[in-house]
Amino acid sequence: MLFSSRDYNYPDDIFDDTRMSFGDHLEELRSRLIKALVGLTFFLVIGFVLDGLGDWVGNPNIGIGRPMMRVIVEPVESQARNFYHNRAVRSEAKLPAGQSNPEEVARVRAKLEDAKGDVSALSSDEKRILLGAPREMPVVIPVAPLAKVFGEPKDPSVTEITVKMQVYPAYLSVYGTEGESLLESRRYLTTLSAQEAFMVYFKVSLLCGVVLASPWIFYQIWAFIAAGLYPHERRYVYKFLPYSLGLFITGVLLCQFVVLPGAVKALLGFNTWIDSDPDLRLNEWLSFAIILPLVFGVSFQTPLVMYFFNRIGMFSWEDYWAKWRYAVMILAVFAALITPTPDAVTMLYLFVPMFGLYCLGVLVCKFFPPEHEVKAETEQEVAV
Repeated sequence: MLFSSRDYNYPDDIFDDTRMSFGDHLEELRSRLIKALVGLTFFLVIGFVLDGLGDWVGNPNIGIGRPMMRVIVEPVESQARNFYHNRAVRSEAKLPAGQSNPEEVARVRAKLEDAKGDVSALSSDEKRILLGAPREMPVVIPVAPLAKVFGEPKDPSVTEITVKMQVYPAYLSVYGTEGESLLESRRYLTTLSAQEAFMVYFKVSLLCGVVLASPWIFYQIWAFIAAGLYPHERRYVYKFLPYSLGLFITGVLLCQFVVLPGAVKALLGFNTWIDSDPDLRLNEWLSFAIILPLVFGVSFQTPLVMYFFNRIGMFSWEDYWAKWRYAVMILAVFAALITPTPDAVTMLYLFVPMFGLYCLGVLVCKFFPPEHEVKAETEQEVAV
């Protein structure tokens, strides 16, 4: 009697009842992806509704996308605000102590006219003379506050008077910049097209939707992958997943609240050094502010990767410690390549924590050796 291979059941095949064809796998993947997209769409719509509700009631803290945009732009906005405020404070030292001599003012203005308005033709002392020259500015003053001192006007229809006041333009410029920084009335991230603000808001809302729906999305992905894993492989995932998430979140938070403000401050410091004004784009900053925390989160998985290689017997903690110079070189190249900007400041902000995590990985591998090493040491002690 002849038997086909499909009629015979292997007694040691623990997956015999769960075998799926290639088409069944594709159908299962499609079903899981659709469920993940439905969850993402749900949180995305909830975010839009909450943002609209917050705008309607006048509370900017209600919502998802708009509050998160403030969190993302706050590092660069605060550092740019400090940049211009410090420049105004430095410029305040150049302000004249009093009014310049009218004859000297006339002489310098005549020289400026001969130079056809070229201010670079004036010396520093001549510029200070012009800074001490007041200019007339029309000012409208309401009559009511003055009536208590000077009495009621003869013409009751006169409610305000126009006078000319002498002001120092340099003072207005410096104090105006300081006022903008203290009131936080100026926004330093600019958009260069009509649709850029909408696209940035949609990107942030989409990112927030992915983060909020991530437990559901990861569950669907895991449900598809776990079906093809052995029980001991699933146990490894359950064991290391909390540590991986903890390291990822630590990297993201460190980048958001320490690295980004420090990197922006250092980079804007070069603008002070070469005496130039930064032109900060909202869309460019969004890409930088989103990618860099993700890079930090992924890079902070270094101890787990080292521990994994140690568990499978590829490297011992002695190997890691003996090759630390090579690790420095590899981590430096990795940090330079993976950071989204070519500057050395951001690269060092990533390299230093990664090397610290490398040292932490060495300690973890030393104090938590793999089971075969522990077993070998125990057998050696018993034999002795």
